Amino acid sequence: MPTPAQADALAELLATRTPIVVVESHDERRITALVALLAQRGKREVWQWSASRGLRVAHNLRLALTEMNSGGPAADAASTRELPAALAAVEQLKGDALVLLLDIHPYLSNPVVTRALKELALHTESRGLQLVFTGHDIHLPGELAPYASRFMLEPMTLGRIKTLFSEELQARRLRSGDDLAGERATLDSLMRHMVGLPEAAVRQMVRSTLGDGRICTADLARVLASKRDVMGAAELLVFEQNLPAMDQVAGMKALKRWLLLRREAFLDGAASGLPPPRGVLLLGVQGAGKSLAAKAVAASWQVPLFRMDFGALFDKFQGESERKLREALRVADAMQPCVLWMDEVEKGLSGGSGDGDTGSGQRMLGTLLTWMAERRSSVFLVATANDIERLPPELMRKGRFDEIFFVDLPDAATRAAIFAIHLGRHGIAALASELAALAAASVGFAGAEIEAAVLAARYEARALGQSAAVDHVRAELARTRPLSVTRAEAIDTLRAWARDRTVSAD
Repeated sequence: MPTPAQADALAELLATRTPIVVVESHDERRITALVALLAQRGKREVWQWSASRGLRVAHNLRLALTEMNSGGPAADAASTRELPAALAAVEQLKGDALVLLLDIHPYLSNPVVTRALKELALHTESRGLQLVFTGHDIHLPGELAPYASRFMLEPMTLGRIKTLFSEELQARRLRSGDDLAGERATLDSLMRHMVGLPEAAVRQMVRSTLGDGRICTADLARVLASKRDVMGAAELLVFEQNLPAMDQVAGMKALKRWLLLRREAFLDGAASGLPPPRGVLLLGVQGAGKSLAAKAVAASWQVPLFRMDFGALFDKFQGESERKLREALRVADAMQPCVLWMDEVEKGLSGGSGDGDTGSGQRMLGTLLTWMAERRSSVFLVATANDIERLPPELMRKGRFDEIFFVDLPDAATRAAIFAIHLGRHGIAALASELAALAAASVGFAGAEIEAAVLAARYEARALGQSAAVDHVRAELARTRPLSVTRAEAIDTLRAWARDRTVSAD
């Protein structure tokens, strides 16, 4: 049910006599209930149009009977299923009428419909009419924009979700007599991530969660995936699962400490009294662990991780790439609290010279920078980059990120720790002295190259009919030429640039 505050807010907007009110939402039930409440308050006639049922009186039964008996617009609702015919009928309405047009968004590209709506908008005040547009994705044509105001439907708050959850839990107890099992922290996190969804979607998720009577982390993953799908842009934001713990990231002591100090402020800024952190840029050598660190941030903060898929963002039609980016960022805001990971951000945003892409990269960069500056949601941005020459300078300006960390090739101690992690994962036993020897034999190797060497050693051992051992790993290292050798000049340039411009992650 709509809250009194929402009804008051919409009533104030309607009191300005704006010809068109746009309510963009999936939650049609709440919109119609809100309009019905206002009709009861103000004694207004409320008409409702849909493509399936035509133009009908939604409220005020006496008026409906009068219209039907007099052969007015309501006499044959079927004849007004086509929107132009419905708008012609709306022109005949008399009195202070509010006309609710459901799912109107597909029709706004029709020039005949646009003109008819503009003519209504030009004469709404003299006729006592106001139009309410509803739909999930309403793009007003320029002809109608001057006559329209937008109204944001209040999203489901945490308090309302708790009330709904209690109602559904009580109904389940009455049906089965069973109580709910599971961890309270998981339940709290689950309800927190339902915030912002339409009420119908929340109720469906709650019922699905209560189905087996037990709350677990699998329920949380399912809710997050469903929420992303409900909000749209599922193909643009990839929900990353099976995240590594922070202790699976070797080295990067300075980055880990920085994140630890800001964890509480991000998860509960009100309690900490500090502004929440907004994001970091991880710049460094390929394969040095930037992506692993991005994943571990979400795991250590116990929030979901969404990866921006730049490949899915780009579109051949002008303006579509920016629209998709705005949509993806809107969904990221709705998924709060979360970590948003933009991998190899320079590849997604550097193509803005106007050669071949009509400046799409620059426009996308502008969209991203505006979001970074204006967002108020609990979305922690982790951007990773390898190539400083392709990184847009606007993104590097002070204040875009809380900090810019440089992730260098691992030192000997970090390499030994990386070997310990991957050897243990592959069941290869190693003494401390052997780990030190492997670290000495892998100077210039990135973490990803060390992981690849351990895996290659297992393949080699299997081919020889032997159990994988440290000697196989050492032999594989001797056969490998790391990136620090094959691209030594590029890496030296990157290190020199980062020396006085970034903070070391180690």
